[in-house]
Amino acid sequence: MSPNISIRPSKDIRTNYAQISAMTRQNPVAITVNGREDTVLLSHEDFQEQMQYIGELEAKLAVYAHLAQARDDVQLGRIQSAEDVFADILRELESME
Repeated sequence: MSPNISIRPSKDIRTNYAQISAMTRQNPVAITVNGREDTVLLSHEDFQEQMQYIGELEAKLAVYAHLAQARDDVQLGRIQSAEDVFADILRELESME
């Protein structure tokens, strides 16, 4: 567990919500039940930032997956010249008319 996480018992949510809410604006707060970590609370702003960061990582991962596939295609000889690709595209477009 990160040293920046505060730990509070679950009963504090009912009795000291305002204090815990304020604490989450500084660092996440781990809530314990019977002495065991159960839930982590964080501010809405931190949650939004983390969700945006996760979305950016997922987008990067998708790009890396496409690049890896493209590298494999080149290494395995699964390639076509740009001229052939554009000719195929033009043929398909002409057949749609």
